[in-house]
Amino acid sequence: MKLIDLNIDCLLRIFKYLSERELIILCEANNYLKAVIDQNIFYTLTKDLLLCGHRNKPCVELRNPTQLSYLRRLQIARNWLKGVYVERHYYHHAQMFASKLWLDSDALYITHANYLRKYRRAGPEALLRRYEEEISTHTLSDISDFVKKQDTIFAGRVCGTCFVKDADDITEEPMHHAKEYLYCVDFVDDVYATSTDNCCKLWKRSKEFGLSHFDLFMRLEHSFKSMKLSNDGQWLYGGLYTDTGRRALRAIHVESGEELVFNSNTISIYDLKLKDDQVIFTANFDTTFRMFDRRTDRDVSIWEDPFDSSIYCLEYDGLYAVLCGAKHHSRVNLYDIRVPGKYIQLYFPGRNTGRQQYRTSPVYSLACDSQYLFVATDHNLRVFDFGTNYAVQRDYSDFLDSIR
Repeated sequence: MKLIDLNIDCLLRIFKYLSERELIILCEANNYLKAVIDQNIFYTLTKDLLLCGHRNKPCVELRNPTQLSYLRRLQIARNWLKGVYVERHYYHHAQMFASKLWLDSDALYITHANYLRKYRRAGPEALLRRYEEEISTHTLSDISDFVKKQDTIFAGRVCGTCFVKDADDITEEPMHHAKEYLYCVDFVDDVYATSTDNCCKLWKRSKEFGLSHFDLFMRLEHSFKSMKLSNDGQWLYGGLYTDTGRRALRAIHVESGEELVFNSNTISIYDLKLKDDQVIFTANFDTTFRMFDRRTDRDVSIWEDPFDSSIYCLEYDGLYAVLCGAKHHSRVNLYDIRVPGKYIQLYFPGRNTGRQQYRTSPVYSLACDSQYLFVATDHNLRVFDFGTNYAVQRDYSDFLDSIR
């Protein structure tokens, strides 16, 4: 009798006595055994992994270009934890610019100056070197922020002009005074939000005879550096650029205009992400990354940057992992929200050589899927590939303990 002639219950009983390495060897030896081991053993082991977990189908799954096997998830997740990756540089530009990123399963969108470019994700590398589409209008002002949902892109320029691109056409309208500096934009369904260094405005988008039009229905005297609309469009969550009372996190009810001042002890919020309807992640000027819970009206967890750098941006995998981009040295911190007060790993991009001596760039924007980390810096895009089998290990998980 062959091993593959046994039923699954007998096989799983035998597999209990095998090491992980022996299970991997069996996977390489026979496709049937590989399917049994992957679906019954590695499936359970990978449910709650950082950036590779699949419990409740987290949002990071939507960014993966291909479906990963559970064995592959296990290997990639360990590379994230150990700092094993290959770094590549893309799209160098001599002029310094704070690029913004948006990652889909088939493409990466990145801003530079007054245009937004779409790069296809295909082939052996993380991205194609040549862009597939360039999205812009006649306005020459820089794009400061943009959001993409389904086939609709909403982008804002520093001069206060915004444009919407969908399957039908592209429409641009001035939404703020030209002397205001636009910080951020967001939208849900037909509700659109824009914020500058002077005020925040809420708009209703309507279409008539194939043309888009925006109607202002609320103006707020707040300057949000970052903001997000809830999934149902009922609440606008915003982080003030400066609040001397150290209550920079606010919520505005979209219909009534009711304002909630949350009890989060921070003076300035640079970025904000929603975990769900109750929990908010914030990247702060005061060198902290915070997890705020509306139900208790307090910061339930606070993580301090190990090198006292401000946190510029966040990325959330939809499960337990949060990536934070720091102000100095293009550094990215990995946190597990189940582990209070300590980072899990640090990622330092390699130094440039030759004439490109840019060593202290902030991380302006982050994007990731289960295998790749995309980091926008002053002069280029850094891509970390954690799917490699052979690479130098850069493990800084115990770095601070080793120097004390």
